Amino acid sequence: MKSLLQNHTQGLAHCPMCTHTVPADLDLKGKHARVAAGQKCPRCGSSLEVAVVIHIPEAA
Repeated sequence: MKSLLQNHTQGLAHCPMCTHTVPADLDLKGKHARVAAGQKCPRCGSSLEVAVVIHIPEAA
């Protein structure tokens, strides 16, 4: 059984091609965060599907 998306938010991801931290849409599934499918880097245009999530904004 597939788990449903629990949350969708904006955050920061590390682009592997241009090595910059760029804004990206994130899908949160439990404790795991991933970049939403189909995202492109605004700087270089490469795919962010393999990017590492750097920052997830959360209230204290």
